[in-house]
Amino acid sequence: MYRCPGGSTRAAGTCVNVNECLHNPCLNGGTCLDREPARRYDCICPFGYTGHDCELELLASGIIMPSRDFIIAIIVCLFLLLVLVLVFVVYNRRREAHIKYPGPDDDVRENIINYDDEGGGEDDMTAFDITPLQIPIGGPLPDHIPSKLPYPLMGVGLGVGPMGVGVAPSVGVPLPGETNVGMFIEEHKRRADSDPNAPPFDDLRNYAYEGGGSTAGSLSSLASGTDDEVHDYDYLGAWGPRFDKLADLYGPDLDEQL
Repeated sequence: MYRCPGGSTRAAGTCVNVNECLHNPCLNGGTCLDREPARRYDCICPFGYTGHDCELELLASGIIMPSRDFIIAIIVCLFLLLVLVLVFVVYNRRREAHIKYPGPDDDVRENIINYDDEGGGEDDMTAFDITPLQIPIGGPLPDHIPSKLPYPLMGVGLGVGPMGVGVAPSVGVPLPGETNVGMFIEEHKRRADSDPNAPPFDDLRNYAYEGGGSTAGSLSSLASGTDDEVHDYDYLGAWGPRFDKLADLYGPDLDEQL
């Protein structure tokens, strides 16, 4: 079935032109002129208006000013766009509020390490006992006291008994509550001397090793640059008072010594 082009309609088996000016499409008092179906219609705009439907208003400077309806349509579109942006922002904020992010202590990563964990890894950090670490000074002595000490005491020697016979002085056992400082120092000194892992460790360091391993040469080469010629240093006296000391060193007395 044949279809009529735009601006025309089928009537009695043929395409008939449609008069668009019956609906007065021209705005702002424009005059409508019906054309052939291809062009449909034209508007003759009054002074100060232009456009196909006389929808544009001309300013005094010749700038085309959109009509009132066109401006209202643009404002409505911008308002709707702004509302859509606000709805999108509010929706994203509410969605992020429901997401629970882990705290700084629960966020375990390979590159995040907490260094303020004092006593970390210990089984008991509250009910500890430091008694084994304490060294009693002046406390009660053990029940069993050896009759023979395994090491000599400082300042203890042989005395002179009756008839000139040397006898060992009696070693007084400290009473409970007293402290034998000599025994205490000797015991700790003996432990420190016999401990192979106690610092300072033996270390061999070489100092002043410059020239080590080099052969000693003859000193006769030091005089190889000298000769028996007599040098004249009288010109040093003409250099002024600042060089008087140098002129005295290399004066005639030096030639006589050489």
